[in-house]
Amino acid sequence: MLFRSTGALEGVQCKGKDGRYGHAVTVAELRDEVVKALTFTPALSHYYLVSSGVADVAVQEEARRITENHRKVGKFGVDVFSWDQLVAHLQDHPRVARKHFRSLHVALSEILDPAELVAICQQSFQHVHGLFDRVDPIAAADGFHPILMDASAHYDAGVLEHQAALTLQRDLYRDISSQLRAHPNATVAYFGIAHIPLVMHAGAAASTRQAVRLYELDHASGEWSALLDGQGPDLGIELEDLGGPSGAKDAVIRVEVSSTVKEEEVHATFDRPYRHFLVRVKAPRRGIITHHDQARALANAFREALDHVHNENPQAVHHVFAAAPASVAFRLGQMVSHTMHRSVLAYNYSQRSTPPYHWAVDLLAANGHPQQLWTYGEAPRV
Repeated sequence: MLFRSTGALEGVQCKGKDGRYGHAVTVAELRDEVVKALTFTPALSHYYLVSSGVADVAVQEEARRITENHRKVGKFGVDVFSWDQLVAHLQDHPRVARKHFRSLHVALSEILDPAELVAICQQSFQHVHGLFDRVDPIAAADGFHPILMDASAHYDAGVLEHQAALTLQRDLYRDISSQLRAHPNATVAYFGIAHIPLVMHAGAAASTRQAVRLYELDHASGEWSALLDGQGPDLGIELEDLGGPSGAKDAVIRVEVSSTVKEEEVHATFDRPYRHFLVRVKAPRRGIITHHDQARALANAFREALDHVHNENPQAVHHVFAAAPASVAFRLGQMVSHTMHRSVLAYNYSQRSTPPYHWAVDLLAANGHPQQLWTYGEAPRV
């Protein structure tokens, strides 16, 4: 096979060894293939012999010897890759592994560490066929425990039938809790394209007991991308105390990441006196969350606001109005304490609803409790 890697022509010769894994390429075979490659027109800049067999020290030494001799006369270098070497090489190329090697259980189990992983897959917007088919190569690894929640059947004309969706959400919450209890050493992964109250509810179920990998869906490519380790670009994250009566029964926390949260739209839903905090990035816009530390910093600021309200009035009800990607919303839900905070309502925004913030889920209410779901027009939570 010929391809262009860096503008120079390179050649790849694949040796399946008649399908018998465990058989190695011989020195004689390598020499024969190199002789054939020398006849290629135009001349190759490099030659690779790739085999499904095992590595052989003598063959590797011969490849180095040929390369050294070729270099003296301006000919191509030679590399030989065995199956084991290819598997090891895939560790540096996870996108290639996701695209081409999902079904290769042996390769994937060697690539991934830890092998045990609980993957939460959640959608509640318009159904996307095959959304989770390419979730991650972990889907083929030993110890993979998927938790699926698809409420898209209840999403029509831009509006989610939230009561029906919450029924599925309760099952998701139960499944997350039970899987984490059953697999206390597993890593958790979250793949979500869902409404913010539902994402935060999933995060509240996961809490902070176990490490979580966060993924975002690239809508252009349809691929899931993991948030990167490290700090990433400085987003100017800050927590602002916007005042309000100290010790009030209600507290509003606005979170601005993907866009601003208009105070007048909050007032259309919530018009009682309240303690007021704002968690924000300097310039809210879509697609700015790329690193775990960014999501973590936003979640920590959110938790600081929750705790500030709790210290002023432990019986206060928190009202959260967030414009954030799923990865951040999940992290926010993780910050909610079942033992410290009394009630935390996460509100959903929809331009098609009047008012825009039309319903909310109490992240701390017991599943099935009448006060778990609040819809505009009902009596305020006290």
